[in-house]
Amino acid sequence: MMRRRVIGFTAFLSLALAAALVVLPARWLTVLVPEKWPVALVDAQGTVWNGTAALALGPSHNRRRLPDTLQWRWSFKNGPRLELSHPWLNGPVLLALTQGGLALSSRTLTLPASALATVDARLAAVGPEGYLTLRWPALQLKHVPPAEGTRLLEAEWRDAASALTPIRPLGHYNMTLTAKGQGNELVLTTRQGPLMLEGKGTVDPRQGLDFTGTARADPNAGDRVSTALQDVLAALGPRQNNVTMLRLR
Repeated sequence: MMRRRVIGFTAFLSLALAAALVVLPARWLTVLVPEKWPVALVDAQGTVWNGTAALALGPSHNRRRLPDTLQWRWSFKNGPRLELSHPWLNGPVLLALTQGGLALSSRTLTLPASALATVDARLAAVGPEGYLTLRWPALQLKHVPPAEGTRLLEAEWRDAASALTPIRPLGHYNMTLTAKGQGNELVLTTRQGPLMLEGKGTVDPRQGLDFTGTARADPNAGDRVSTALQDVLAALGPRQNNVTMLRLR
């Protein structure tokens, strides 16, 4: 008799737990995103299995909410798979659990350059304009770091402009994130434009961003352009020998 009661109680508890998991509110996901990450979920609606939330970019003390919502949906038909959709993506991002680890699909994300203002107060002061394009390849996310030299992300800033100068465009910039040793190497280069930006740094999941670079006016652009860029250069950082020093941490 006692054994039947124990079995019955266990079955009831299992059913109750399963029912609770099905309707687990989406807001529980907001606490899973580490506070130090440059992105956060806000105003989550639905459940952890099928829901929506707004994205907020930037450090925890200076986040800006994006106007469009992120949607997610879990599927278990051919193994656990998470599908993420957002208007700025060129298609759904798929995360699938495989024998080799967590598989991430390749995608392109296009967003306004004003999102750069969430990275640092100096960038916010510049009032960045134009468009950012972020591309990443299909990746196999494992418990070990990716092979050295693996390209993790490529970002472009096109039609770059600033609220501090009438010079348009300021340039076309490229940034790459590549696996290197135990960390990830960040490299910024200028493809063209009167405002020359360059630098290197690292991105560590635990330590965050550590970037050092320089900004200067192209000496071939002429005195008029150089003068018009002075407010931008002054907002980006201190000057040394007519070169603005960039430091983001």
